[in-house]
Amino acid sequence: MLTALKDIGQLLLNKENKSEIDILLENPNSNGTYKIVWALEFDKDFNFKGISVEEFKGENPHLYIYKRASGSNAPDFSPTSRVTEAEKTFTKKLLRWLENHKKIPEIQRIYEELTRNKKDIIKQLKELDSQTKNGKILTLKINGKYLYEVENPNFKKILLKDYFAKIKKISKRDAVCSVCGKEKEEVFTTSLIYKFYTLDKECYITSGFNKKNAWKNFPICQDCFLKIDYGKKYVENNLKFKFYGKQYYLIPKLILNTPEALEEINEILSIEAGKLTLSKEKKATLTDDKDEILELLKDYKDVVSFYFLFLKKDNAAERILLLIEDVLPSRIHKIFEVKAEIDKLFGQDYNFGRLVKFLNEFDKTLLEVVDKIFREGNIDFKSLLQIFNRKIRDEFLNGNNFSYTVLDALMNVRFLEELGLINTEVKTMKESTFEEVYEKVGKSLNTPAKRGIFLLGALTQMLLNIQSQERNSTPFFKNLKALKMNEEDIKGLLPKVINKLMEYNKFDKGKKELAEEIAKNLLSQEKFGLSIDEINFYFASGMALSKEVADMVYENEKENQTN
Repeated sequence: MLTALKDIGQLLLNKENKSEIDILLENPNSNGTYKIVWALEFDKDFNFKGISVEEFKGENPHLYIYKRASGSNAPDFSPTSRVTEAEKTFTKKLLRWLENHKKIPEIQRIYEELTRNKKDIIKQLKELDSQTKNGKILTLKINGKYLYEVENPNFKKILLKDYFAKIKKISKRDAVCSVCGKEKEEVFTTSLIYKFYTLDKECYITSGFNKKNAWKNFPICQDCFLKIDYGKKYVENNLKFKFYGKQYYLIPKLILNTPEALEEINEILSIEAGKLTLSKEKKATLTDDKDEILELLKDYKDVVSFYFLFLKKDNAAERILLLIEDVLPSRIHKIFEVKAEIDKLFGQDYNFGRLVKFLNEFDKTLLEVVDKIFREGNIDFKSLLQIFNRKIRDEFLNGNNFSYTVLDALMNVRFLEELGLINTEVKTMKESTFEEVYEKVGKSLNTPAKRGIFLLGALTQMLLNIQSQERNSTPFFKNLKALKMNEEDIKGLLPKVINKLMEYNKFDKGKKELAEEIAKNLLSQEKFGLSIDEINFYFASGMALSKEVADMVYENEKENQTN
């Protein structure tokens, strides 16, 4: 992943013709609230000339060479700071930075000038502060030039030196960088790239838990660090996407260093955050992010691949929830192909929200399923049914229209089956009138008992519909045992349903044929060999699809009458 970020950084630097200092610089007005710049003006001989007030130059934020340091009172990495309190920022940030670099004659001169005029400067800054509530930035200008443009003293070199002096506390001379694989004059280790890598606890350090040897954990050279840092910033700003309350970063990776691959990855890197337009038509999506770009990626060739980094940030801490590695465009294409098949089969739009509906409380399972969707693998069908049934039972008992939940579960099962993630034994079954509706339940509906249970669910729902119409209540509901029926319950349920239909004088020819089909299926297997979850899932599926079963029954009856 870090190599991919380094390559992104390199491509961007080449494309934008930027130097290493540009990688580190931050926008002091990144949140859009720091619109005013207070510039302490000096002439070419470093004589203090006064304070100028100007609007922030948003098109060229690098001019201020701003790099924030940690700590509210610590000076930043250059004499440019966001103003919190006028006096405090001037004395604790700017003056202290100058004091720390007084060995440079020009900076010594600037420091002396500001110290001599300190009282007047603070008074003016406080007056300026009272004139507007907009955020302010405090910086220096020398002979009309911004810090980035000043060659003597070279503030850019000072920033680079100070920054790396701070992060190279654990380093090694003449060692190999773990990213580029080359021997470098100096390598170091740092947790600044991602916070989930830490050296706070000695148990994470190799070579005898000695912090001096921590460079062996993750040796990186300065060149690779800067490129990774730049690539990471781009990904965070442009390739961060939402996933139902979580977020993930999409990191493209070059597989082949060919012109075709470079062209494709450069196209991805030209995407601006929030400005993605795939086509004028409504694009197909898999998540709840309106800016999702997965459909765009599916048509690339397998000369690039992708990392999906699900990262949770808690203040300064970071934790990897999931890293999906080396996802090929062809795999993404396959996922969208299957999605289209499921959309057509059910007449509804399929997306991962239907999985999240069941798995949101099972974070680990959800991420495991997402991982396998993009990387292939096997999912335990019975474990999945347990989770699905839990949600279905809750909806069933609360009197909600649980059919929608069952349909979501069926769409999930069919989606995962078609991707090859659920391994179901394919059995040759006798052709049936109900093949079209069986298709929605999936390949697991592969025994007469399962089909009989499914059709019994449909017939039972027809009875409940009749009771609701006739009595405005459904007393037969209690016979379903909160969808925790076993094999004996199922076998005893069919005669109860038939008797109740006869009581309502609704056991017509269509329902009689359906009951005969159910009995034939159930009696053809002495033992079902199914778990409680399997039995009730197929039964609930029949209830949810009862209208389609009824349409087939009575359509078949009409055809027979016509013939």
